[in-house]
Amino acid sequence: MTHVTRSKRDQLEALHRAGHTQEEMAEIIGCNQSTISRELIRNGSSRQRRYKAHSAQRRSAERRDRSYDDRCHWYDDDLLRRHVEIELRDGKSPDQIAGRMVEQGRKHTVSHQAIYLYVERDKKNGGDLHVCLRYQGKKYKWRGFAGDGRGQIPNRKGIEERPEVVNAKERSGDWESDLVVSPQDGQGAVATFAERTCMYFRAILVTDRSADEMVRASNEALGDIPEAFRLTMTHDNGREISKHVEITENLKMTVYCARPYRSCDRGLNEFMNRELRRFFPKGTDFSEHTQIEIDAAVEWLNNCPRRSLQYRTPKEAFQEKLQIMRFTR
Repeated sequence: MTHVTRSKRDQLEALHRAGHTQEEMAEIIGCNQSTISRELIRNGSSRQRRYKAHSAQRRSAERRDRSYDDRCHWYDDDLLRRHVEIELRDGKSPDQIAGRMVEQGRKHTVSHQAIYLYVERDKKNGGDLHVCLRYQGKKYKWRGFAGDGRGQIPNRKGIEERPEVVNAKERSGDWESDLVVSPQDGQGAVATFAERTCMYFRAILVTDRSADEMVRASNEALGDIPEAFRLTMTHDNGREISKHVEITENLKMTVYCARPYRSCDRGLNEFMNRELRRFFPKGTDFSEHTQIEIDAAVEWLNNCPRRSLQYRTPKEAFQEKLQIMRFTR
């Protein structure tokens, strides 16, 4: 036994008071005699010959704290610390920062737990790195099953009709889509599209929530992508998707509708919408923004390393899939 726990120290105190030898105590506790000797010397009282567990535990904790403060930490490396701080301020999560350093084969890396501890330490010292963290304890609000007055979608194809290969994410070219809307008094919205395997993201500013604008946005977002990468699109049950047949005719991809109030059917798209909200918080009136601003946010998101992609970026993963497709033709 190389580490003496509090329970072991309680046993040791009772055995020491009873007059057992070090060899006997070691046999009863289940450790080496040298461990007992070292514990009595380092954490025992120099004034009294009796060993007290609570005093020994306190001395051990104090010594450990001093050892931690004196050791060389990763943030003592100015280059490494500045890199982590720049990435945090750029909006990367500690997990993305740590994983990307490993994926890039950097000589010096740091774990995401260590970055979180550094952020916590910085906050206690009056720093502001903690405001760079993403969700900061925010939780999803369940909205229940109350009806929202949406009309029926003509010729609707439910997600239950979608091929099983889409659920398994065994191929590229299956997309999830949605409409990120302005508040009630705003007119603009953003149509978003996320590729299920690469997490590749596109977003198009629309003037309203009409089906015609959704058709235009789909053509603009996916029209330049090879047809082999346009297989299916899964949307929610909003009126904006009522002209899904036109989308299918234009892009040669089948449109499916998720189950009502089941955002998990489009989990990736919901996640990417939350990521987009980092740039355009809830309450944003999209009619006051331009496509250039939307494109800048999308570019950042597509160049952000993701754990599910082994810390490659969605853009890297998508381009790799395109290269494979070209070579296999």
